[in-house]
Amino acid sequence: MPKIVALLCLIVALAPQAVAARPGSPATARLVPIHSETPAWFKESFLDLRDDVAEAARGGRRLMLYFHQEGCPYCAKFLKENFDQPDVANKTRRHFDVVAIDTLGAREVTGTDGRTVTEKEYAKVMNAAATPTLIVFDEGGGVALRLVGYASPRKFDLAMDYAIGRLEKVRPFADYLAARGQGESKSR
Repeated sequence: MPKIVALLCLIVALAPQAVAARPGSPATARLVPIHSETPAWFKESFLDLRDDVAEAARGGRRLMLYFHQEGCPYCAKFLKENFDQPDVANKTRRHFDVVAIDTLGAREVTGTDGRTVTEKEYAKVMNAAATPTLIVFDEGGGVALRLVGYASPRKFDLAMDYAIGRLEKVRPFADYLAARGQGESKSR
């Protein structure tokens, strides 16, 4: 009798999972991992950000870090909605060297301060817990722009214009967005 009770308990416990995993059911969509490839034109870096900042500056560009994590739906949406547009992708490529940082990654990153930590630790240091987060560095290795969370193509375009124009020296990004009718922002 105890074996039958145990078997029935197991069947009852597993039944909702079996039903939820039927093809076409809403639960099936949640079980499929979200995978988002960064564009092939993102910079392959040794992750010494001092060198990356200097190299970008020599080319008349700025270094942009793209903090992401596997399975992040907003990262996938950001990449697709922004970089699938040729004008946005071309503008980004022309003015920025983009380096991807995995917020859960174990590769070593040497920050602009010379300190070496893992990607995961660097994300914490840079306060990039939410993904995606974009950080643009100025030519001296300081943070020129921080854009936290999903950015629509319009907002991302404004963010690029702000960084390209070196407007961080003029006014905060939130004020820049407000002046262009984009409202409040968590960005700096």
